[in-house]
Amino acid sequence: MKKIFLIAICFIITSNLAAISEDAGTTAFNFLNIPIGARGAGLANTYTAIADDALAPFWNPAGLPNIKENLLQISYISYFSDYNGGAVSYIQPLNQTTAVAFYSKFMGVGNIPKTGIDFNQQLVDLGTFGSYDVLLGASYGKYVSDILNWGISIKFISETIDEYSSQAVAGDVCLLHQSPNPFLKVGFAAKNIGTQISKFDQEKEKLPLTFTVGFAYEINNSSILALDISKPLHADFYGTVGLETSILNVLTLRAGYRSNANDWEVGSKKDFLSGFSAGVGFGLKKYSFDYAVNSYGELGFIHQISIGYQFK
Repeated sequence: MKKIFLIAICFIITSNLAAISEDAGTTAFNFLNIPIGARGAGLANTYTAIADDALAPFWNPAGLPNIKENLLQISYISYFSDYNGGAVSYIQPLNQTTAVAFYSKFMGVGNIPKTGIDFNQQLVDLGTFGSYDVLLGASYGKYVSDILNWGISIKFISETIDEYSSQAVAGDVCLLHQSPNPFLKVGFAAKNIGTQISKFDQEKEKLPLTFTVGFAYEINNSSILALDISKPLHADFYGTVGLETSILNVLTLRAGYRSNANDWEVGSKKDFLSGFSAGVGFGLKKYSFDYAVNSYGELGFIHQISIGYQFK
């Protein structure tokens, strides 16, 4: 138990060091900040201490040893301004104490108007260009004891904007702790620890390093209340809270809220919707279906759909 508290203290200290970084707002590969997966999205992306399904490699690979079946999930996300994408993840338990995962995430948009300035300082139409992002990753999770799992992810990242492109490698280091309270789990995640291996231009840019501590409390056999507190290197602290409840083990309802909703307020009547999320899910034999919507006020809504398959 003392080791767990020591790890938690180290995590908090590291997070506070990140909080005073002068590099805030200077990261590249910001598509890594776009959460993927409809179940997590329905909970306002409060997932660090849950991570018990095919979303685990994206959020906390320390949850992989708790998965005992082969899982496959495909997700689609409709983001802003025709910027869409998706993800695929596959979970493979190796034995009772270890599991691996392979996953991919991709986002993109095309037909962006491209303009320039001619010799007469007049705007000219140069056609269109696109922006595309790809992540390929692998995760490993290990059961240590009845109170602790650990997990790591290694990922290759590529981003292309018009004729410019850049690549990076990164890793996630995560823990999942079963507290003395049998209904409470605590998760720790340090995500996007890595470096740019090829530059867009002359200067090397940093990745969006983020530290998160999460809590998941099982209210009963059908309901979970979760809380995440995150500190991105490039932004301020923020928190998310999510509630999931199942009805007759058939239909699952989800709702959540994120604390930095005022970042998207523009003085509109829709501002009060910023930060809220909702979702629904159900299973059919070996399949699972999830849908979620996240509100960004006047900016609009983000929609996600996930379809999962369980191999038995």
